[in-house]
Amino acid sequence: MQPAFWQYLAAAELPATKAQALLAELGLSSLPPIGFMLAWKSLSDRERGLMKNCDMAAFESALARGVEVWENPEYREVDPTRFSPVLFRWGQAAAFDAPIVAIVGTRRSTTYGTAAAAKFAGALAGAGITVASGGALGIDYAAHRGAVDAGGRSLAVLPCGVDRAYPERHRDLYTEIRQRGCLVSQYACGFRTNSDYSFLQRNATLAALADLVLVIEAPERSGAISTASAAIDQNKPVLVVPGNITMPSFEGSHQLIRDGATLVTHPAHVLEALSWSGALPESTRSEPTNDLQVKILDVLGAESLSAEKISELTGIESAEVLAELTDLELDGIVLRDGIGYALNP
Repeated sequence: MQPAFWQYLAAAELPATKAQALLAELGLSSLPPIGFMLAWKSLSDRERGLMKNCDMAAFESALARGVEVWENPEYREVDPTRFSPVLFRWGQAAAFDAPIVAIVGTRRSTTYGTAAAAKFAGALAGAGITVASGGALGIDYAAHRGAVDAGGRSLAVLPCGVDRAYPERHRDLYTEIRQRGCLVSQYACGFRTNSDYSFLQRNATLAALADLVLVIEAPERSGAISTASAAIDQNKPVLVVPGNITMPSFEGSHQLIRDGATLVTHPAHVLEALSWSGALPESTRSEPTNDLQVKILDVLGAESLSAEKISELTGIESAEVLAELTDLELDGIVLRDGIGYALNP
């Protein structure tokens, strides 16, 4: 099929079942594919309008820059007809040759959640896994960043055209991802995200392309829960990293565990779930060097605490707390943000 056909088809935003029906009828027709599609009687007025007004200039520009049309993509799903019959990808197709782990979580991640996402992503990428996520702020960004910084492959499944950057601030990250991994979208080139529905579709596609979903930090109502639910519907494993039981940003994560998702605390647990024999990079994690550091670590968790609060909880003088926190931060045992200090997972 000529590439332009797929741009028109994607532009119509047809449900997967309707797109499959169109392709089935097209196979029985002698008409030119684009002409048949534009005249197909089952199209709604809205769908036909979207198709006729699709951005062909953006499509031609995308092709010239290296974007590929992926016909009948290899979803890691029993019934691929539930998903778009075409994807657009930009980058290295080899990213799909390895197991794919989708790492997802909230846009408003804690310091702990951000660090956990980067830690799992970096370790898994180092073991030869392709780390996928949705390109959003927070956990998604940390997952992509962790994989890229480890020299591994990352896969960004976008809620917009593959030639667009959403959010715009991640444009440079997407350039890095393309060098070893890949950008993917089910939407026509030039498409700008315009509704929550495009995010929900993206989440289901992300789950379909992955072998399993790893939830890092998710509130009860979030895109991460949407992706996890899609994976459960596809009979795929859902793994969850636990967090602070008092924090709303982990309530969805903990509900998934109560509902039967697998609790994991180390990247090795993810490799076990995949039955993957690749070796994890050697850990460079340091250990506390004195009793004061042990006492400080006992009061730290996912939520950042100020040095003053740590002094109050431990009974250690503020000057000593700051000195020990500096050493712990340099050793990578604690993390510092604008609020204070948190435990590095």
